[in-house]
Amino acid sequence: MIFLYHIHDTVQEIVDDQAIPVSIQEKEPAKALLAIAERYPEEWIIWCHVTNKEMLNIQALPELLHHKRRMVSLGNAQYPFLSPSIGYIEDSPFLKIIANKSYPTWCMSSAVGAIHASVLLASGNEITITRGFDYFLNSLARKGQAAGICCYHEPLLIKRFPSKDTIKKANTQLQYAFVKEHFKSQWLFFLLMCHIRYEKKFPLFACLNALLFVQKKEVFIDLTSIPFQSSKKLLEKLEIDVIIPTLGRKTYLYDVLKDFSKQTILPQKIVIVEQNPDPDSSSELDYITTASWPFPIEHQFIHQTGACNARNLALEKTEADWVFLFDDDNRFESNLLEKIAAAIKETGSHCINMSYLQEGEVEKHKTYTQWETFGSGCSVVHRDIVKNASFDMALEHGYGEDVDFGMQIRNLGYDVIYAPHIQILHLKAPIGGFRSLPTFPWEEDAILPKPAPQILFHRTKNTTKAQLKGYKWMLFFKYYSHQPIKNPFSYISYFKKAWKNSTHWAKKLPLDA
Repeated sequence: MIFLYHIHDTVQEIVDDQAIPVSIQEKEPAKALLAIAERYPEEWIIWCHVTNKEMLNIQALPELLHHKRRMVSLGNAQYPFLSPSIGYIEDSPFLKIIANKSYPTWCMSSAVGAIHASVLLASGNEITITRGFDYFLNSLARKGQAAGICCYHEPLLIKRFPSKDTIKKANTQLQYAFVKEHFKSQWLFFLLMCHIRYEKKFPLFACLNALLFVQKKEVFIDLTSIPFQSSKKLLEKLEIDVIIPTLGRKTYLYDVLKDFSKQTILPQKIVIVEQNPDPDSSSELDYITTASWPFPIEHQFIHQTGACNARNLALEKTEADWVFLFDDDNRFESNLLEKIAAAIKETGSHCINMSYLQEGEVEKHKTYTQWETFGSGCSVVHRDIVKNASFDMALEHGYGEDVDFGMQIRNLGYDVIYAPHIQILHLKAPIGGFRSLPTFPWEEDAILPKPAPQILFHRTKNTTKAQLKGYKWMLFFKYYSHQPIKNPFSYISYFKKAWKNSTHWAKKLPLDA
């Protein structure tokens, strides 16, 4: 390991893990990082503000840096280098950081952090280095995340949170420069509008300066030569239960069970929760008992419909260290569970999300990446997650229950890693004949809620205040062309009432509570 100690944008000292000085002529930390990587391509590089030097948790570093594609740092979770106003234009789960948990985010800090030299060599030379150390780190993480760098807020880096004096914050001009370089240009004006509306600021000069003088830099980052190879001993032998909620898809579910019966690694058991709202109905899944299966099947038949309830019931019946959340209309190869076991070992992740394409779709991702969402029909999660997370019944029959579950995973200190090479075919089977669309009490309201109350519930729960405000404006603009009111003043009045009604009903969810 090589340690770079600095005071904001000036290098103070560079030493190896034996405290022997390393001679690097560069005095700007970003340039020094790249120079160190050139000289020591197989080393981890740790940066740290000199004030935090004695608090550095060196003993924890081997566990934190368990594969080369990790980039970690620790700053102020509530007020990072780029102010919370970045949430007006960034609609991702990477901004609502949990301060005392490891949390996936591209928001980096110069206070303390680490990155492997090989990752810097593959990507750092493409990143702007003229706007300061913090700008460089955030830009590297923001652009590198999509290419396969796994970036985290990591409290265990030091023994207590960094001194406020060591945390640098971007001024308004840097904020707009960052937006121009990393987002589409139109977001500059959206950010300006939100600054004026919500913060009573009018940074027109910063907006125009970024628009005219900051160039959007196309960056190509190729990490394929840096394999995932986690040193974590998270898995010796895959022991996994599968949960499947089903409703009116007898033949499709049979094919799913046949595919599981051909696996090179068999599941410990499969839990099926079958739903039929007709109180006089009986199970149609006769083959569960009449056919022979190489694994136990635990079957529960209920008259209450809803994926949240069904999955929660199934999760309660699982016992294995790993749980596979699955759908009843998937098809897959015989080595699916074998590939999952390899992915867990390679990434050291407690949650793997797989490629879930329909017929004719093409997978665009090439490597493991941090995933913005979560798929409840194609994900494997560890027992530690299952013990502490469940599908929120407030979202039953609505929207966002799987995205919400993914946020629970992140809030627990874990991450959702996408494995594009593990592919499941989603048939998108027609819904069963006895399914019916649920009715909600707000459907009788004179002004229907906008957005759907479940969506607003999810966003209020899982996004920052700035993200919620940004979402409200985006919905305002997008919805205008899809509704009949064309008078802008009448539309503004209508939208306010629709949003207020959505807020009213979102607070009442779940409806049967």
